[in-house]
Formats: sequence, structure tokens, C-alpha cells
Amino acid sequence: MSESILQFAPWESFVSPTFWHKLAELKLDHDRLSDAQRSISGHYTNRKATGCLLEADYTSFNSSGQPPKFSHAAVGTIYNKNTIEEFKALDKLTLLSDEGKKLLADMCSDRVASDPSLLTRFFVLSFADLKCHSYYYWFAFPCPLTPTLKLQGAGTRLKDLSNSSKYVEALQTLPPDAQNFFILYANDQEDVVEARSLSSLDEKEVEHYYFGFADPSEYEHPAWLMRNYAAFLLQRYPSFIGKSLRFLGLRYNQQMQMDDSLIWNVVQTEACDLNETEDVKFVGWELNKNGKMGPRMVCMRDSMDPAKLAENSVNLNLKLMKWRLVPDLNLEIISQTKCLLFGAGTLGCAVARNLLSWGFKHITLLDNGKVGFSNPVRQNLYTHADAVAGNRMKATTAALRLRDINPSAETVGHVLEIPMPGHTIGESLRAQTEQNLLLIEQQVQAHDVIFLLTDSRESRWLPTLLGAAYEKIVINSALGFDSYLVMRHGSSRDEAGDSGREIVGLKCINGNQLGCYFCNDVTAPGNSLKDRTLDQQCTVTRPGVSNIAASYAVELLVALLQHPQRELAPAYYAQTGRQQSSEDSGKVPEGLLGILPHSVRGMLCNYENILPATQKFAQCIACSAPVLGAFKNEGHAFLFKTFETAKYLEDLTGISEFKRLNSEIIDFDDAEFDISEDDED
Repeated sequence: MSESILQFAPWESFVSPTFWHKLAELKLDHDRLSDAQRSISGHYTNRKATGCLLEADYTSFNSSGQPPKFSHAAVGTIYNKNTIEEFKALDKLTLLSDEGKKLLADMCSDRVASDPSLLTRFFVLSFADLKCHSYYYWFAFPCPLTPTLKLQGAGTRLKDLSNSSKYVEALQTLPPDAQNFFILYANDQEDVVEARSLSSLDEKEVEHYYFGFADPSEYEHPAWLMRNYAAFLLQRYPSFIGKSLRFLGLRYNQQMQMDDSLIWNVVQTEACDLNETEDVKFVGWELNKNGKMGPRMVCMRDSMDPAKLAENSVNLNLKLMKWRLVPDLNLEIISQTKCLLFGAGTLGCAVARNLLSWGFKHITLLDNGKVGFSNPVRQNLYTHADAVAGNRMKATTAALRLRDINPSAETVGHVLEIPMPGHTIGESLRAQTEQNLLLIEQQVQAHDVIFLLTDSRESRWLPTLLGAAYEKIVINSALGFDSYLVMRHGSSRDEAGDSGREIVGLKCINGNQLGCYFCNDVTAPGNSLKDRTLDQQCTVTRPGVSNIAASYAVELLVALLQHPQRELAPAYYAQTGRQQSSEDSGKVPEGLLGILPHSVRGMLCNYENILPATQKFAQCIACSAPVLGAFKNEGHAFLFKTFETAKYLEDLTGISEFKRLNSEIIDFDDAEFDISEDDED
């Protein structure tokens, strides 16, 4: 019988795009700067196999994943490095040797006998360039370099054996999870043919055995995994050295028939002691597409879903914060928080863009204005073409642009006018106003945070009232020519939460005691557009003011969401006339992202910020108990009274009486004054 050296069909890796997407997710959210090895899995099939493929996809990272139907599991490890330099500089031979020694340890113990899938070992060395969506990788399938196996004759097809029908019947009794490595016992003298598990092997009956395995090769040569299979058998049972061993590569066609399965008679005449692991060499690095030893690179920019690519890129900066700077940053609460923006003008556009930058996905805008020619240069969600069209509404256009920027964002725009105190509503508009009120209330209740970004004082009254009535977080931003105010309204939740700790030289106001935008006023909002010139009707500001205020507004919200008490978080301010000790100086309690003020007032003329805090005003025309009680009891009837005349709010809260007492004028008679002649001159 002629002999030749048995060749093996090398593994070819096939990596699904989902594998790289999952790797990127794990790197950003879990591993971060860690480059520790991670256990993975792969799978291969011997049903109508093409090439000799070992596949990996997103399920490879599952700790208890099952291979797909008609497939078998492979055991793997991934070494994902932090930089391309580390990827290149790593000692590849040492890594292959280390992985090979793990394989030998399993062969020399009882682990392979109980779990033969350990023979199908692989590992991946990789570097994920998440900024460019490029992945560098190199697969290896470690195998000990043992003496060659000599093939006795050519491979024989299973269907050509005289008892092939009995063999097929026996193989059909194999359960699916035992087909990767098994034994086919065939004793012609006793007319016994049966399939057995590998753990039942008896070396005294080797002449009756076919050592079977699921063969993913389509070639005349067996798959690479048979090389490890033979090494295990010859190491585990030294008596097999010099004996003819029969290996059965089980292959199925599309009709699940075994006719194409091959049998190889092989012999190894030289012993190799694999227990001396220090002397064993290993092979197994996969060749690249050019047939040379080297890694591969895949760019997922074109093959991954563009929307998913955009989402990954948007979140890249945020997730990188968690690596070193803010490990405890809660990005999930940000992505789930729903924001309602009253106003889609200069402030509204800037706030919306900053919300996207922080990873907020649920943004709704309310506005009744159209995009004008003066808007695009200051309001960054609009273009000149929007103004030329003449009929594009700010709310809907802004929502569309936000989705253009981040396709995964859920943005909606509603075109409506916000009813305001002191702005009388005629009968012809009453029905439309009722609809607007219902929609506004519905939106406030459906969102977690309200931003007040309108261009008049009185348009902020209704959302302030509703925010207090429905216990929402309210962030307010207002502009002057070169000044700005950003503040969080006090919470109206019943529970007080933990009181802030007292600090020498600082006054503490708990979150449920902080005032709203109207708490510092002693007058109801009037009609700010009446009897005003154009420069008084428009918000005339230095261009940078709106961007500064919008940024502070969003940062204030994020800091609030990261605080354990959220809107109940206390605010601190310096007490006049009191000195902080050097021990306590500057020790304002900080949250995850720093201090959490009640308000930020800034001036561009001197580039200065101050952080005042004020308590709730018992006679506030927006958040006081009488106003909230009237709204709860009367609903829209109460609102229409305020729209008819703002004085109704002053009477309701007692401000009218306060103003009367504070504004008395004392009349004097001229005769009561002693005027000299010099004075008359």
C-alpha cells in the first residue's frame, strides 16, 4: 500500500459585521481601557460545506450561546489591544505558544474527553479603531507541531464501503450535540455497528474504531481540526503509535445525506511527548488574503447600517468620558429622558443641538414662527433655503434637521401659539386656544424636562405653571443684550428628600424650596409686544450670548440628572457678612459633574458669572399654592381668566394689595415748602 503525507485543509475565518459591532459596543461600554482577554466562541458546519470556514458573529460573545442549526461550536479567545502600536508590537510567537499550551493542558487532562469541542480552539488578536470604524485582526488556530501522519492509500467514500448502509443507520443515531467528535464502532465478525461517544473509547478495540468528526472541508483533505484530533488520540493513547487508525470525516450534502463523507487510513510511526510543553512548537496563524503571514483589516464604514454608524459615532465622545474622566456617568438616563422645548428660535436651536451632543434622543419643540431671512445666521437648524420657501415652520423644520443630524433621534415639532396672561383671546380664537392648551398639557405630561426658551416673559408663564403642576424638571434660559440667566426651577414634588448639609459661610436651599423664574417678580406678566419699537420686540443680543446660555442650560440639566436627588438637589450660595474658615473655604458639595447651582447669571461685558440662589415666593404668580390650587380646581376656566387680564393673578396671589401699600404717593402742597428767592432764580 502506497503511503504519502496527509495534508490538512486550513481554517478560513469568516467574520460577520455583527461581530465587529458587538466588539465596539463591549469596548466602549465595558472593557474601556482594559485589554484583558475575553472568551468567545465560533461555529462551523459540515452541511454542504464550502471552503473550511470557521464563522464568528455577535453571538460569539455570549457566555452560554448555542451554535446555529447544523453547526458545531469552537472555543476561542480574543485579545483586543488599545492601540495599533500594541497590536503590531505584541510577540505573536509567544501568544501562539501560550494558547497552544492551553490546548495541550486540555488534551493531557480529561477535559477533551468530556468536551471534545475544546479541540477546535482558536483565538483572535485585534485592534478596533472605533473612530474610523476599522478593525485590524489576525486569527490563529493553534496546533502542536507533531510528527507527520502518513496516509495509507487514498481517501475512501463512505458510500463505497460494503456495509455503508449499516454505517449510515448507526450514524443517524448520533444526537446533534455529539456529532463534532465521536466513535463509530464496526465489528464485522459480530455484525455490530454503532455510534458511541468519545468518552467510551477503549484502546484495546482500536481496530474496530472509526474516529469520526464533523468535517467542514469540501476538499479531498480533512479539515485542520483533524490534526488536533489525531494529536490528542496519539498523546492520550501511546499504544496507537505505529497502528493504522481510521478517521471518518462526516460530511452532509444539501439533502442531509452522508454519501460524500470520507475515510482516511493514517499511521504515525514516531512518538511525541506533548507533556514536555516547553519543547513543543505550535503552528496555526491564518494567512491573509494575499497568502502571506500577516493580519487583515476590515472597514465597516460602508457595510454597516449608516444609522447605526451615526449612533455609534455620536455616542463615541460620551462613552470615552466613562473610560477615565467620569466612570460613573449614567448615559442611559440621558438617552431615556424626554425633553420638551418651548421655543425653536435662537435659544431653542442651540439647546437642541447641545442635547444631541449629550446623547438625548427624545426632543419635542413647540413654536408658531416661520423661518425668516434673519434666522439662519443665528439659529443653526435653519438654512437660507428654508427662508426662501416662505412657509417652513420653525418647530417642524427644526425637528427634521435634528433627525438629519442624528437619524436615531426621536424628534417632533408642533406648530402652535402659547397662550399668555394679559393677551386677550376673542371668541373666534377660543376653540383653537382650547386645542392648543390640550396639546401643550399633553406634551408636558409626556416629557420629563421642560425648557423655557421663548422670546417674551409672559410666554414662559404657562409652561412654568404646568411644570410645577405636573412635577416636571424645568430649565429656564433668558437673554439680555450682553447678559443671560440660566436657572432650574424648584421642585414641586411632595417629598423633601435629604436636606443639604450646612457649611460655614454658605446658605443651603433644598431643591423643593428653590424659586422659579417668576418668584422674584412682584407683578404679573403683561403684553411685552404692545407699544414697542422693533428693537424692543425682538431679542437683540450679542451673538455669542445665546450659545453660552444654551450650553449652560443643557449642562445644568445633565448635572441635575446625574445627581442622586435629581431636581431635589440643594443649592448653595454665599452669605454676605460671613467669612468661611480656611478649612471650609471652597467646599461646596459637588455632584458627579461638579457643583449644582440654582441659577447662573452672566455678563459678557466683564466675562463674569455669579451663582445666586433664591427661595420660593409664597405669592408667586406661577408656582405658588393659590395659583396651583386654582388651576387644579378650575382647569382651563382659570387659564382663560388669566389670559383676559394679568391683574387676575395679582389679585389671586395678593400682589395687588402688596403693590398698593408699597406704591403710595404722598402729595405735598407748595405752600408747605419754604422757597427762597435765590432758589427761584
